[in-house]
Amino acid sequence: MNKRIVLIGAGSTNFGLGTVSDLFKSQIFQGSTIVLHDINKEALSKTEKIALQYKEQKKVNINIEAHLSRKDALQGADYCVISIEVGDRFELWEQDWKIPQQFGIKQVFGENGGPGGMFHSMRIIPPILEICEDISRICPDAIVFSYSNPMQRICHTVTTKYPDLKFTGLCHEIASMERHLPEILNTPFSNIEIKAGGLNHFSILVEAKYKDTGKDAYPEIREKAPEYFKDLINTWDGQVSKPGAERGVFFELFNRYNYLPITTDSHLGEYLQWAYSVADHEGILDFYN
Repeated sequence: MNKRIVLIGAGSTNFGLGTVSDLFKSQIFQGSTIVLHDINKEALSKTEKIALQYKEQKKVNINIEAHLSRKDALQGADYCVISIEVGDRFELWEQDWKIPQQFGIKQVFGENGGPGGMFHSMRIIPPILEICEDISRICPDAIVFSYSNPMQRICHTVTTKYPDLKFTGLCHEIASMERHLPEILNTPFSNIEIKAGGLNHFSILVEAKYKDTGKDAYPEIREKAPEYFKDLINTWDGQVSKPGAERGVFFELFNRYNYLPITTDSHLGEYLQWAYSVADHEGILDFYN
């Protein structure tokens, strides 16, 4: 397949190199070109250098280009993948989260919901609209995926202003089931078929069954998941969470509706007015810090 895949925000170590790595592993995209674009020259050069080294080491049949100019990067694009942030991500998140609380407004996190989510939207939507304006002029038939938050507000705005743009918001939280379900069900993930529903940062496991037998796996999930998640310890950057961290809203939803939430309190809690009273704020703060 000879396609041009433009990564907008490729200077991000997590998004840029992570997406390049995934594309390198895909047989479908062999023979294609990955176009790296970022407004940060140093970050873009770093991603390009590592990508070229990996390509050489693994003998991957994918071409790499890098452009500081978005207009140059978008020429002939078949796919565009957007993952950007504005300014100092964590410093601004902290303001979005904590400033409303100083005025008595109870919000669980403030990345997507509440006043914090509104301010986040006001920062990030204008540059995303500029990107979409360029796409609509330069490569209007390209399929566009966005990983940026606040996803619902971004998608609503973009599809309202550019109704003909092939624009879709994606969230990767469903991938956490690859870690958890094999532990809960004692079977490889390749033997589990799942279906999820919901929104970005608010998704629910709707169905689960064993591929080898066709048997419904949900009764076993309902039986074993509470004990598993109660004792679950997460790690990030060398830090270790307390057991069951960020599972207050999670367990409230699971116990009420008997369906398994896919994510944790900092995400789930942004959509529910009552979530503040049951969320594990200490666990959220530990993760943030």
